[in-house]
Amino acid sequence: MKWYVIENEYLKPNQLNKIIADSLKFGWGNGYVAVPPSHCLHSMDYLDCNAVELPPTVHGGLTYARPGDGIYAPKDWWVFGFDTMHWKDNLETWPKEAVIEETMSLFWQLFEIEWGEL
Repeated sequence: MKWYVIENEYLKPNQLNKIIADSLKFGWGNGYVAVPPSHCLHSMDYLDCNAVELPPTVHGGLTYARPGDGIYAPKDWWVFGFDTMHWKDNLETWPKEAVIEETMSLFWQLFEIEWGEL
């Protein structure tokens, strides 16, 4: 398994993005965890993860589930993610460090779902 975070593109400096970021107040970025093909949740839609006995829980719920892109995760792996673009999210409540911490929480939950007991 593998985790990574990506900064929200809305925070990149240019005038239009600054107006969008200032008006919507997003957190720093999004967190992702990639699981190998052998993982029991591989290929599962993020909405369907709620059907498992102990679904992974993260800020705002899972909002992403797709195959790896070959850059951050192998193409045959499955990537789950969450974002910090919800109401009241901002850089104070969701700085990069908080996104990393929440991503690590998701990593360990997915590890426990496959290999351990929560």
